[in-house]
Amino acid sequence: MSVARSLLNIIYNRRTVRKFKPVDIPEEVINMIVEAGQRAPSYNQAYSFILVSDKEKRKALEEICDAKYISNASTMIVICSDLNRVKKMFDYLSRNHVLTSDEYPVETIYSIFETGLATQNMVIAAEVLGFGTALLDCALVEAERVATLLELPKGVVPIGLLCIGEKDELPPKRPRWPLHTVFHKNKYREPNPYEIANYVEESSEMYDQEGYLMKYAGIPMKYKDYLVVKTERTKEVEKRYEKLSKFLKKAGFKI
Repeated sequence: MSVARSLLNIIYNRRTVRKFKPVDIPEEVINMIVEAGQRAPSYNQAYSFILVSDKEKRKALEEICDAKYISNASTMIVICSDLNRVKKMFDYLSRNHVLTSDEYPVETIYSIFETGLATQNMVIAAEVLGFGTALLDCALVEAERVATLLELPKGVVPIGLLCIGEKDELPPKRPRWPLHTVFHKNKYREPNPYEIANYVEESSEMYDQEGYLMKYAGIPMKYKDYLVVKTERTKEVEKRYEKLSKFLKKAGFKI
């Protein structure tokens, strides 16, 4: 029971860390973390993890993500959904399989789902070993640039950038939706307007009290206003998403 409680404490107290100490992580430890990812529930293990140790490529990722703090991370791993290897396995098994058609999005959804499960295992494994992590979405938002940088073949799409290192900060717990708004019983319950407003206002206040945007991005803005800007539908956003959609289709991701 004590072991179970210790693991739950690690999960409950996990924070995203953006400040790391300049400490190298041994290769065998990184291997342990990735192997922990492989032990997650999986259908086809439709994922690949790319360790980026080359200085120029690390610098390029920093520029693509527009996040200077990631250069402090001891380890950078690009998390990828990988239908390329799955297709090769299916080719070996049969000439007529689901990935030869454009009408079966199930394999794509499975791939993304199990990639997420594996990533979470890696995050928890890093925490158990005493390291901090930050998972960035820039690898997907700028998927085409990342794919070019890492020479990804068709069928392999970058989903996230996982930064790992020795913690040099202990951030406060970040807001989460109340359990009753995400945990439904027997049927889906629509959230009421008060619940939505309450979460947005309270979580924004917590981020503002922390000075979150200024501390990590140098942005002098209220968090609620930042959310509006971040989620606003603009011509620039539509253009970027259209480009990403074209890349995903080209990569064979049928969503």
